[in-house]
Amino acid sequence: MRLTHYCRSNFSALLLFLTLVIFALSSCISTKNTVYFKDLKEDTTLTNLVSRPPEVVIMPGDLLSITVASLSPETATMYNAAPNSENGLLGYLVDKDGNIDFFKLGKVKVEGLTKTQLSHQLQVALEPYLAQNKVTVGVQNRHVTMMGAVSPKILPLTENMTLLDAIAASGDVGEKGKADNILVIREKDAGKEKTFKRLNLTDKSIFYSPYFYLQPNDIVYVEPASKKATVISVISIVVSTTSFILLIIDRIFR
Repeated sequence: MRLTHYCRSNFSALLLFLTLVIFALSSCISTKNTVYFKDLKEDTTLTNLVSRPPEVVIMPGDLLSITVASLSPETATMYNAAPNSENGLLGYLVDKDGNIDFFKLGKVKVEGLTKTQLSHQLQVALEPYLAQNKVTVGVQNRHVTMMGAVSPKILPLTENMTLLDAIAASGDVGEKGKADNILVIREKDAGKEKTFKRLNLTDKSIFYSPYFYLQPNDIVYVEPASKKATVISVISIVVSTTSFILLIIDRIFR
């Protein structure tokens, strides 16, 4: 009886001690890296923001999706057989001279054109063969690369994709990364030059940065948080698990 009472008393004391340890460790873990735009007041309106980027122009190496529609779907089908494949995607690969091979039209110069311009050009060129046609053009292999304290992945670059869009699609920064130290690596001059820009998601300056809207082949690196926070988190999990086991043992002794 005394032994049981003694064990229960010691278990209770140990459980109380572990609870205090967990509380102390939790208070040591900073959450400052998870708070975005801390300097924004309520009901704020920002003006003169960075402009949306102009429509990107087509360049060698792009894989274009080109869809032709008309009043005669059976005839239009012949114009929708993409000749090239890249990573499972079908399309028209722009060669080193900036051309694609298109059914009926042969070589078509596409380098330097926007998607809208190429759509119009193809519609006019196909009119003798396919009346009242409509052409839709897309670029399939433009991407951005996410690295660091997010889920590393290569994301397809969508129209007007922002840095926030890409981070959200990669699992967010959370406590595992530093929201105030986001590095964007950007190519210029056809890859001959690279620029490195560090951005801070904890203040509104991000909305004025030309790096807010992502461009083809951008690399986004989120710096990991300090190891100290990671170690504390692991210790907290271990202590919590131990506490749970001791609680079960205490119940058994009762």
